[in-house]
Amino acid sequence: MLGWGWALVTAMLFGAASVAADVKWIDADGVRIVEPPAEHPRLYLRAADVADLRRRMEHPVLKPVWEELQALAASNPQTRLELDAMRYLTDRDEDLGRATAAESLRLIQQMKLTNGKQDSSRQIGRMMVTTAIVYDWCHPVLTAEQKQAFKDELVRLAKDLECGYPPEKGSFVIGHPSEWMILRDMLSAGVATYDESPEMYRLAAGRIFRSHVPARNWWYPGNAFHQGPGYADARFVSDMYATWIFGRMGAGKIFAPAQRYVPYEWIYLRRPDGQFVRSGDGQNWPTHMGTLLCASYYHDGYLLTDYLKSPAVNRALEDNRLAYDNRMDDLFEFLWRDPDLKPLPLTELSLSRYFGFPYGWMVARSNWDEDTVITQMKVNIYNFGGHQHCDAGSFEIYHRGPLAIHAGVYQGTNGSFNSPHYLNYYKRTIAHNSLLIYDPAEKFPAAGHEIGNDGGQRLPNGGRELRTLDDLLEGNFKTGKVLGEGFGPDPQRPAYTYLKGDITGAYSAKAREVKRSFVYLNLAGGKVPAALIVFDRVVSADPAFAKFWLLQSVQEPVIDGNTSVVAPAASGWSGKLVNTTLLPESDNARITKVGGPGQEFWVFGKNYPNAMEPPDPEMGGWRVEISPVRPSASDLFLNVLQIMDHSQQPLAVEKIECAPMVGVRLADRLVLFNTGGERTAQPVSFTARGPATIRFLITDLAPGAWQVWRDGKLEPSNRSVTADAGTLYFEGPPGDYSLRQ
Repeated sequence: MLGWGWALVTAMLFGAASVAADVKWIDADGVRIVEPPAEHPRLYLRAADVADLRRRMEHPVLKPVWEELQALAASNPQTRLELDAMRYLTDRDEDLGRATAAESLRLIQQMKLTNGKQDSSRQIGRMMVTTAIVYDWCHPVLTAEQKQAFKDELVRLAKDLECGYPPEKGSFVIGHPSEWMILRDMLSAGVATYDESPEMYRLAAGRIFRSHVPARNWWYPGNAFHQGPGYADARFVSDMYATWIFGRMGAGKIFAPAQRYVPYEWIYLRRPDGQFVRSGDGQNWPTHMGTLLCASYYHDGYLLTDYLKSPAVNRALEDNRLAYDNRMDDLFEFLWRDPDLKPLPLTELSLSRYFGFPYGWMVARSNWDEDTVITQMKVNIYNFGGHQHCDAGSFEIYHRGPLAIHAGVYQGTNGSFNSPHYLNYYKRTIAHNSLLIYDPAEKFPAAGHEIGNDGGQRLPNGGRELRTLDDLLEGNFKTGKVLGEGFGPDPQRPAYTYLKGDITGAYSAKAREVKRSFVYLNLAGGKVPAALIVFDRVVSADPAFAKFWLLQSVQEPVIDGNTSVVAPAASGWSGKLVNTTLLPESDNARITKVGGPGQEFWVFGKNYPNAMEPPDPEMGGWRVEISPVRPSASDLFLNVLQIMDHSQQPLAVEKIECAPMVGVRLADRLVLFNTGGERTAQPVSFTARGPATIRFLITDLAPGAWQVWRDGKLEPSNRSVTADAGTLYFEGPPGDYSLRQ
């Protein structure tokens, strides 16, 4: 078990540099927590911060936020009480303070539950925040009777939170208890009332340091969010609330400093239209507040740039999926935004970014402008469940429109969580650009739900939700291993981006070996600006199990021989994808399209329909399936996906075979993979034809120094292959090459 020791160590390691001298750590049922300072205000701000409030009201960046809060206060009693409590802090008008406290107490006493448990928790929690603000900021004018009444009401509401009180229910890693209810709402109430009643703070902070902190410090170094950008403004933003709350109390950084880089995933997935290349549930929900709070806390101008690009939709979510108005969170922008932070140009960042353990994800872009190609590639070292999908080995491509997509939708008439569309299609491998191995007898346990056989990857832990980091580490949530990753040779503007993974663990025993390699080629703005080469080695337990290579599209693809074309024209899209299948060979390749009316979300004999009004143009409804004709335990797939505009034609593709290697020449690029799936220390020999200068990328090589021989002569310098990448990159003219270690 991790216990309080790990939480204390991480807090001390990652927060020590900024911990206030008077901060005291105390024990709460075996876990070390920070004790709130013995003063008021201490929630969200301290006495030293009060003087800055007037500057913020007039600052050009925050003045519009302040004015919007005042406008909201005219119709929202919670916002009005929060602003009145702030005015008490700045003016010390005791009559205003007493009136604010009395009205706040009446409001919380009148609050009754109006929705189901889930939405009620969000509504309840936001009321607890308002009450905590009034209690802490107006503390000098509260009577003993009011303090007791406030405490009683806060406990009453806390008992109706989904996490329970004490907070012992649900998942503190992926579920609703990893949202506001503990990390902001219960924590805020506990901080405010700690002097008179320490119980709520000890319970909330104890849960945070026992469960939330260790889990996040374990995954933060991967610099991404496992539930997808769509859930970031409910999950990651909650981490940022706790970061700010403890930070303002002087506790320093309770989370690992890698927290700062989690929103970089959204920077790289951000499309020119402001939406995201899809990942996980949530479609295009904004990441507004989480990015802003992170940018301000860590003074990161790149994150501020992305925040300014995020569609705020009047600072509220379009579909009003939360039970309260998101505009009420403008208060935290006013309190915590760094108004003097300047945005930094994203053009200073590398075009490729690797998101490491426990993810194994790579995103490559051709540039940062409106004409960019964005490609997302996934290994999935771990699958956390929840809103993460069974999409190990998947890829997505965007250029002037969605080209290779994640099909289905997490909305609509039949797309909610655990709906038939969600469980049987949207979350499953068959809705992604990945690989299927179809065992007709396979069953898919899903935590009491009966779901169909899509031929894809297993649901980790049988679909049962994990509660803590211990559950994740002790369960069967590990689904893959990164075998190689890297990009170059210029780290800022890489000519290639490489990722290889072993995703055998994502499948059941039907799979003996599943390895996928991605090579993204930035072709530097030509008529074909980029290409993605995907090489797969798939070994099934039974040769009779059919294997499928999938390519999802928003519109009907056109198949001609070994070429599949996707060219969506709706919504002003003008991008085109041309896929050339080199393996299986033409005489062993069955290339078909699946979709159309009645088969939009087809899963081996059954459709799982869903619809939206107005229709979502990115739901998909078509896919290309590539399958070997002849039964075999072992099969290879090699596909070259070229990305271009509608008016352009693809480049010629040449297959290169030089046992044990196979690969592709495309324009001035030549890429080779080991057909055995392993790294080799044996010599590699091949003949290269093409332009005067060819750029070579040889993958699956053993680490160490390698010699390059051309036409029987040793090239002047040795090249080094790193253990992380296992690749050799060099340039040279056409000729007969031999690589030797």
